[in-house]
Amino acid sequence: MLAGEAAIERLACEMMARHGSQAALRAVDRLNERIDAEDWSGRDLWAAVVHAIHELRQAGSPPLHSPARPPAHQ
Repeated sequence: MLAGEAAIERLACEMMARHGSQAALRAVDRLNERIDAEDWSGRDLWAAVVHAIHELRQAGSPPLHSPARPPAHQ
């Protein structure tokens, strides 16, 4: 089952925080591992995470837990 958009964005932000400019490459590594394991739902999840990383970078959005991003409840 594919995770919701919030979970995908959270994973993308975690990858960006942990791996910086290498986040997309590390997510692709996980995507390839899922393909090799024939885990199709995992493949779909990590493909969505890769896409989200690229979208967040294009938009210039700071990660969810970044000091530059205000809390959602403000």
